[in-house]
Amino acid sequence: MIKKVPLLLLIIACISACSSNKQKNGCGTQTCTTEYAYIGIAFKDKQNKPAQVKDIKMINLRTNKPLAPVKYPPNVDIFTGYIYIAADENIKDFSTDGDDVSITATSSETNQTKTAVLKIAGGCSCHISKKSGPDTVTFD
Repeated sequence: MIKKVPLLLLIIACISACSSNKQKNGCGTQTCTTEYAYIGIAFKDKQNKPAQVKDIKMINLRTNKPLAPVKYPPNVDIFTGYIYIAADENIKDFSTDGDDVSITATSSETNQTKTAVLKIAGGCSCHISKKSGPDTVTFD
């Protein structure tokens, strides 16, 4: 009997540890990691160098609502031409299956405007994720 007590305590500790990462969000209970996900896109010039951009517009095409700029993560080097589109902080702006998001930006150097469409999923997922779309947009 005494030998079974430590085993029982170990089992209880394991169950408690596993349930601490479960998230209740109206979508059922999920076990999620503690990572924090971001999605971004890089804009480059025709020499494949980072392009300075202006007039950035991001619109969720399902809701037809503009997306607010995502705060840059702490301790991450941000380089010219890289735009954060979505993060776990705005996961509820997207459906679980994914929404098409239009990203439009203008090159500060050439005034050329480019648009890309990414499919971004959120909703009942633990983390934001990119389902499809380019990683880089290149100005001519």
